[in-house]
Amino acid sequence: MTNSSIKERSDMDKLKTAPGGFVQLQGISPAEDDIGPFYYMKEGTSLRCGFRVRSKNCNGLGTVHGGVLMSFADYSSTMSALQGVKENCATVSFNCQFIASARLNDWIEATAEVIQRTGSLCFLTGKVVLDDLPILTFQSVVKRLSKP
Repeated sequence: MTNSSIKERSDMDKLKTAPGGFVQLQGISPAEDDIGPFYYMKEGTSLRCGFRVRSKNCNGLGTVHGGVLMSFADYSSTMSALQGVKENCATVSFNCQFIASARLNDWIEATAEVIQRTGSLCFLTGKVVLDDLPILTFQSVVKRLSKP
């Protein structure tokens, strides 16, 4: 194997993994495991989520499918809603605006901010970015559910 092919293989391996510090939450949501995998990293009291675009996530134009972006944004929203609380949640409303797109092997990230938490609902806003450029913004409302 030449030095060039070793570097190419190393570069391809990096594309299959998340950057350092990101971990995958597996087995909680089969849908997210199948669409993703999605990753997250805690930063103080906030959360950063990440996702590597794979061929199964792309549409016929070669860009990430809008439904996949929405699923990833919803993941970010619910994960952020659960930070610092001992409960479950379910999305009851989700709105988004597509601004740009991502392509195969891109690493995209999402953040969400809790705007207000009431006794039964949590209101959030967030964005999905590629290299710090927004590709999707979103607003969501999740129902707060007690753990069984």
